[in-house]
Amino acid sequence: MQKRILAALLVGGLALSLALTAFRPAPAEDGLVQRIARQLGDYYAAAKGEKAYLHLDRPVYATGETIWFSAYVVDATQHQLDSLSQVLYVDLVSPQQRVVARRTLRLRGGRASGDLDLADSLAAGTYVLRAYTSWMRNAGDDFVYSRRLSVWPASPLGPQESSAAAVAPGSRPKGSPAAKPDIQFFPEGGYLVEGLPAVVACKATDASGRGLAVRGQVLNAQNAVVVAAFSSRHAGMGRFAFVPGAGQRYRARLTLPDGSTADYPLPAVRPGGYTLHVVENSEAFVVEARYRGAAGAPAPGPVQLLTEVRGVVAYPPARPLTADAPVVWRMPKKNYPNGIVHFTLFDGEGTPQCERLAFAQNGPAGLRITVTPDQASYGPHAPVQLTVRVADAAGQPVAATLSLAVSDAGLGALDPAAETIASNLLLTSDLAGYVENPGYYFREPTAATALALDDLLLTQGWRRFVWKEVLAGQAPPQRFNPEQDITLAGQVVSENGNRPIANSQLTFLQTRPSKNVVTATTDAQGRFSFAGIPVLDTAIITLQARRAQGGANVFIRPDVGPVPGRGPLPALPPLAAAPPGVAAFVRRSRQAQAADLDLHPEKAVRNINLGNVSVTAKRVAVPRDDPRRLYGATGGTVVDFANNPAAQSAQSVLQVLQGRVAGLTISGSPPNQTAQIRGGGTPLFIVDGVRTDVSFVSSLAATDIESVEIFKGPEAAIFGGSGGAIAIYTKRADPNYKGADRPAPPGIATVRLPGFYPAREFYQPRYNALLTNPPADPRTSTLYWNPAVRTNAAGQAELHFFTADGSGTFQAAAEGLGVGGLPAQGAGTVVVRGK
Repeated sequence: MQKRILAALLVGGLALSLALTAFRPAPAEDGLVQRIARQLGDYYAAAKGEKAYLHLDRPVYATGETIWFSAYVVDATQHQLDSLSQVLYVDLVSPQQRVVARRTLRLRGGRASGDLDLADSLAAGTYVLRAYTSWMRNAGDDFVYSRRLSVWPASPLGPQESSAAAVAPGSRPKGSPAAKPDIQFFPEGGYLVEGLPAVVACKATDASGRGLAVRGQVLNAQNAVVVAAFSSRHAGMGRFAFVPGAGQRYRARLTLPDGSTADYPLPAVRPGGYTLHVVENSEAFVVEARYRGAAGAPAPGPVQLLTEVRGVVAYPPARPLTADAPVVWRMPKKNYPNGIVHFTLFDGEGTPQCERLAFAQNGPAGLRITVTPDQASYGPHAPVQLTVRVADAAGQPVAATLSLAVSDAGLGALDPAAETIASNLLLTSDLAGYVENPGYYFREPTAATALALDDLLLTQGWRRFVWKEVLAGQAPPQRFNPEQDITLAGQVVSENGNRPIANSQLTFLQTRPSKNVVTATTDAQGRFSFAGIPVLDTAIITLQARRAQGGANVFIRPDVGPVPGRGPLPALPPLAAAPPGVAAFVRRSRQAQAADLDLHPEKAVRNINLGNVSVTAKRVAVPRDDPRRLYGATGGTVVDFANNPAAQSAQSVLQVLQGRVAGLTISGSPPNQTAQIRGGGTPLFIVDGVRTDVSFVSSLAATDIESVEIFKGPEAAIFGGSGGAIAIYTKRADPNYKGADRPAPPGIATVRLPGFYPAREFYQPRYNALLTNPPADPRTSTLYWNPAVRTNAAGQAELHFFTADGSGTFQAAAEGLGVGGLPAQGAGTVVVRGK
């Protein structure tokens, strides 16, 4: 991975020095701000942050279609393609906040590509596409790449409308309880202080995070109007200014989208403290700090301003601050790379007092891509050549790695402010929480978009680090390791789930594609990790855990990725009320899928609806070739638990076996039971192919068992010993198990671990004059997709493909990264005429 750069800049009166990874000045010269900057550099160097971005073939989809994506994983500071992690996870999360599809991808030099089928059975609605490495999760699940997608109903075989009723922002379905809007107020710099001018940002959102249009006024405790009128602008955000009075409490009286009014309290006013105000002009950030002391408080002394953008640090000399006059600094924009500037005001003791975010944009947000077709228009089945060029702001060519899609130009209008690689790397990847329409701030920069972006940064909040942890020298959390291969990790906890179990004895049994048994112990936090697992398609793994002192009264929590959000996702409107263009898109998609089914009727077989017919497959014993059979042993006496009424109520496996197998004697009561086989003695116990003991078996609930096989006499010779054997097969370890989501029994967990996904190739037919009657071409919305395009040293690449059956205007959109880590994006137009 490229080294992180930490810099302090000197322009005019600014102190300037440059060092790799962290400052290393001599201790005798180490002043307050240098110490803080060095600690911040050390924190960044230890965190080694990563970011992920997915470029999609188009902004919207329909059920029955395929999402094609190209992944970029970069270091979080310089945005260079990263090699720290070599495993990327891509999840599709349903409107019900459940992971319905996952891809595990091998990263090569920070790049990967893949696809996700939107199954016919999926309901239409708002889905979430997310991407992350294990290492990224150390920064918190808020920094996982996440993007909302509209999936419209089009499959001829699936549901035809959204799974939830449509709800417009600020409204609610008839008969449902009112969902209270989320209204928040954010004083600039962090606090309201008596007698000091204040700017307060307001953010109004619905339950799904979409902005609401509100307006109102600010009143004091005596109901006097302090701010006559203010209103939200873009995405429910706005601001107002006033001077808080001594001993006052304030509230905002807002008019909500449905016409109702409500009062919301503003943050409390402090009797003394600091404020920070930032104003942006074309060349610089003008930063103003003020102070008011509480009664009897000493003078504050000198204050220090420190600013940083992804580890690039700039600071002016410390300045004295009194209650009589503010301190003002002018921070030139040209000293910062494009991105979020984090302003922090420190007092003379080095304690952070105020923080503020702003956005530095020096010229274009990245590199420019031009895509030029070799003809003004094309007919059906015609060859197309695209020339791709990448250049910097000065027009100089730049080598880059890109991905490119040619899709229906009308689809862009359905999500015009969709996220781009520039908006992600420079903005949303450094902010916690959902950002509505992030592309709005970059597509056509104006004074209005700049003000809206500043409103966003006043309200969204900074989450990359916390000063308290940095200044205390506290290392960033590292619960997750950078993965180089397929890994199974998790935690062993107590029965109530609130205490980790250290030094727990773990047995790892892999039954697919080959048998693999490993033992390990958990660390001080009860965590475990098995790396380098051989997987071809999907591995079936059983984990068994016991306390160090014995006993299986523990629970295993395999790590299954970040927890999906809990809040509702916005529902799609019915097609009759959908935005212009949606109905035509859905109609074309439905026609294309119906034509494909005519050519391939076998695709419909899996979707046959049997109505009220119930088909139940009964199986008395696991198959002979089941990988859970230790040594492939067969021939024992089988007790079917899956279809045994007694197994639905008994407390343990051994209770169900009691009196049901000739020659098998069960004694005692759970959890202290024993088993004896007549003529043999104490049997061996085997659970899903792993040897265990009677205390572990006593803890297994009968409802979690598929079947039990008892081997007596010569039948048990293959296992060794002379007491016979009892083989227990759990439902969860059955490769075909599709049971309901319910907690696993104590001490055992079965995991289906997918291997690396082999990405499919996008369908690209080749037409020629000899092909007189070609089959129907299924490409309608996306004509061409290339997830891995590399330009040469001259910044150019040539791409070739054929048009399909239909006509229309298509957009050739490209995104990627230049060799210096700069985001690149651009588009061209491809016109296809009808026959």
